[in-house]
Amino acid sequence: MEAREGGDSRENALVDQLLKELDQQLKTVQVPTDGRLITPWLLTTRWNEWAKWYKKPTEELRALVSLPQPSLPAEENYSELYDSIRSYFEEAAMLIDTTDELVLQRLNSPDPAKEGISNMPFHKHMHQSTLKQYIHPIVCFVTMLLRDLWFIGDANVDISRLDDLFEQGAPDQSQIIRQIHIVLLKVWTTPWSKSKYYIVPDPTESCLALLTLNHDGSFKQPKDVTKLIAKFEYCMRLTFLKEIRERASASPDMDEATACDSLQPWFTEKNYSTFARLRSLQHRASAIAFSTMSLPRIWWTDSEAWSSLNYRGNPIAFSDVCLIFRDVEEKLVDIWENKVLRGLKLRVDYGHILDDPSERSVGYSFMFDPRNTCFQDRARLVRAVVEGKGGFSKFLLRYQDELVWNRSALRGWLQDYAEMQKLLLMRAEMLSGAPSRGSELTAMLYRNTQAREVRNLMVFGKHLTLLGQYSKMTALTGRDKLIPHALDALTSDILIQDLALARPFAEIAAKICFGNEEVTQLYRDHLFVNFNKAFTSDDLSAVMAKHSLPRVQYALTINPWRHIQTAWKRKFKCAMEDVVEMDMEDDIDSLQAGHTRATENRIYGLSTHSLAAAAEDVLPLFLQASTGWQERCQVMPGGSGLPYHQARSHLFVPKAPATTTNTTSPAREESTTTASLHNSSTSYALDNAMVDNIAARVTERLAPMLTNLIQGLASKTRTTSGEESSDTAGPAQGQGKGKQKETVAEDTWETPSMPEEEEPASEYPSCQANLCIAIAQDLPILALQRMQMLLRDDRTSWRSYQQRDAMVAILKREKDVIVILPTGGGKSMLAIVPSMMEVNMATILILPLNSLIMDYERRLTAMRVPYQVYKSGQQLNLQDNLVIVSADKSQMPHWRSSLADLRRRKEIARIIVDEAHIPLIAKGYRRSLENFYEVRSEPVPLVLLSATLPPIFMNSLTNMYRLLSNHITCRQSTNRPELTYILEK
Repeated sequence: MEAREGGDSRENALVDQLLKELDQQLKTVQVPTDGRLITPWLLTTRWNEWAKWYKKPTEELRALVSLPQPSLPAEENYSELYDSIRSYFEEAAMLIDTTDELVLQRLNSPDPAKEGISNMPFHKHMHQSTLKQYIHPIVCFVTMLLRDLWFIGDANVDISRLDDLFEQGAPDQSQIIRQIHIVLLKVWTTPWSKSKYYIVPDPTESCLALLTLNHDGSFKQPKDVTKLIAKFEYCMRLTFLKEIRERASASPDMDEATACDSLQPWFTEKNYSTFARLRSLQHRASAIAFSTMSLPRIWWTDSEAWSSLNYRGNPIAFSDVCLIFRDVEEKLVDIWENKVLRGLKLRVDYGHILDDPSERSVGYSFMFDPRNTCFQDRARLVRAVVEGKGGFSKFLLRYQDELVWNRSALRGWLQDYAEMQKLLLMRAEMLSGAPSRGSELTAMLYRNTQAREVRNLMVFGKHLTLLGQYSKMTALTGRDKLIPHALDALTSDILIQDLALARPFAEIAAKICFGNEEVTQLYRDHLFVNFNKAFTSDDLSAVMAKHSLPRVQYALTINPWRHIQTAWKRKFKCAMEDVVEMDMEDDIDSLQAGHTRATENRIYGLSTHSLAAAAEDVLPLFLQASTGWQERCQVMPGGSGLPYHQARSHLFVPKAPATTTNTTSPAREESTTTASLHNSSTSYALDNAMVDNIAARVTERLAPMLTNLIQGLASKTRTTSGEESSDTAGPAQGQGKGKQKETVAEDTWETPSMPEEEEPASEYPSCQANLCIAIAQDLPILALQRMQMLLRDDRTSWRSYQQRDAMVAILKREKDVIVILPTGGGKSMLAIVPSMMEVNMATILILPLNSLIMDYERRLTAMRVPYQVYKSGQQLNLQDNLVIVSADKSQMPHWRSSLADLRRRKEIARIIVDEAHIPLIAKGYRRSLENFYEVRSEPVPLVLLSATLPPIFMNSLTNMYRLLSNHITCRQSTNRPELTYILEK
């Protein structure tokens, strides 16, 4: 027994040894021999091969580029390295203000040979703290050079000199700063060549590779590498700027432009330089990042009502998110009433607030607009504090017959005020539509200043609106991009009350407590203030996490919330498809003016992408997107103008959804108007899903009964009509036959009777030749009866055998169909009749012209045909089989998403394109029709209708729409005998 136990212990020791050796192997960088197992990024950089060449554990390689560690004996002299490098780059950044603008433009032109000189000069960062973040990889880089691990030729002398200065403790920091400049310039103006043993010879690229090495031996994704490269590039430009200025000042014969000429090869692309290498890596990383589809962070656990999802595996229910908003609302009202106002019943009553968005004068805000007399007395809370009312009795003390402010009480009040500001900031981020960027939301101004003449808080109509400044666009282009977000009703009112009542006292309290003009300026101009400083993105994430954790057991900080809110916003159709779509197509108005919509946007500033402001015609769409999201979150939407106690979420009642489709029940009176048919609404706030469910159940019950009834009528018709029923398939005989009235009124689609003629010879096979299955007798009879019912004329017959055969082919749904019928040949019935005959099956009708859509709507309404016109952001209903969509909208992603959603709930019978020849001739001036073949986004038959397509274009039409090879062609002669062409010499 003891021997066996001894054997077991030896076996266990052997297993432990093997696992330990395997663990050591996993701690080093591995390079598969099969290139298919390597990512495209590593295949092009070969960083993994270079890291393996060192034969060191991953953690040792990562330690090479770690920050200086003064606690280690070998690096105790590097304690001042970070501060020295920061001072160096701060000095270089200060030179920007006094450098010739053309030199700065050249510095900011990485590829002048290809793109020319940039009009945007090299500039400072908008935030002072950004430079500290940018120098972080440079500190790691210099530390790596100082660790005596790199053999880089002549630069070693300069690196050793820098190391000596740190070791000797140079009394003058300027000597260290000067030597840092020499080292960086030497490394960045040396051409580095590859060799057999030096796959990555450039020490800057080596540092970059190690900075992207993960602890498990993998490397960061290309999208994460681009940020590091951008930091290196910016710091390199600062170094070259410093050298340009030094060379220009050192010699009277050299100016800044000449110095820039001498250094330009080192900060431009397509040269043998470190900068060019980094730019090449940046291009490749960006290309991979943009073309690589990330795996989803969101997984829907409820794909019907979209009420719950998993974010990175964490379950989150929308009902719990709504509870977060309710919790924050309770807390916000409590802080405002009991901690900010301290029980005082103060309120500013306002009606219609006047605001001038174009006013640029310093200090202007709707709060200071003389037309808004309700805001003129902003000292009400200040007087209450001085008088010691409510909970302010101890704020002002009497000492030796003098009134003295109780600073402790003031600081406590400012802390409570900051707590309220956090909640307002959180609601602005989470409830104003698409989330703003945290760094932009926290820096908003509520009135114009000397440095920024466009404030971020405005009133449009009754909406209190935040104008989010896209600061990244401002930094890149030098122009502003302002994005409107409407606040919800409760947040709007409390924010207005805050600015009118509490902010004046907060400004006074801050001046007394801190005595700092910068802090006082924050309270004077900023919309949100965090005690004695501005808010940061971390502050916003912290308050979001604090209030979301108890409800969803996950910290919904800025980044997760952006993903989650976007997912729900799209499913709930609160997105901005309408706004985006308006700029993706050219409209008739812009073309009529002789230019494209892009030119109109650029010249007149009417685009949603306008950098100065949102256009007046699209601004309401931004506000609607915000209020739509607020309604989904069950909070009182903005624009109501309600006081906050009437805008509580428990008082919110969802609006009754207004139907935008036709009613199917016939009216008893002929005087029923088109508006009542097309804009009928319900007084009950039923959920769309509930309505669709009820409709589906009713349809399921009625379908068998309707089928039996129709079959009975068809049988009766065949029995009574005999041979005459078959005669209706051809041209009608006798007076009154041959006319097919397609509307109730005597105007529109009626044309002279078609004379009898032989079937036209054509190189294209007829419908009868292409049909593999004999035409069922029931289909043409039932379709003709349906047309007679729609047109209310029992004498209605087929216009031609081509129309009849096309109808049969379309109803069979076996193949793609091309139908060429002359004007008045009955093409419209090929789309309308199937939608009336089929039960719970959708027919998609795509129309390329708005005028055609309006014409269809008028006629369908007159015939009492149920239909729906797709509008961006609306879910397709289940009741109406005929779905009309414009050709431009049919190319949009949101349409494909809506169509896919409809297909899950209802079968799609076919997609019909009327005037199908238009995309052939519209490619030059309508970009949305350039890829019109993508119109078939679902695997259903495609039907193309046209009246003016010559035979020579048939192949082009087939290729453009990518029809199946066995498609059916139904062509009738399109000659117009009533038209005469006279050629005059």
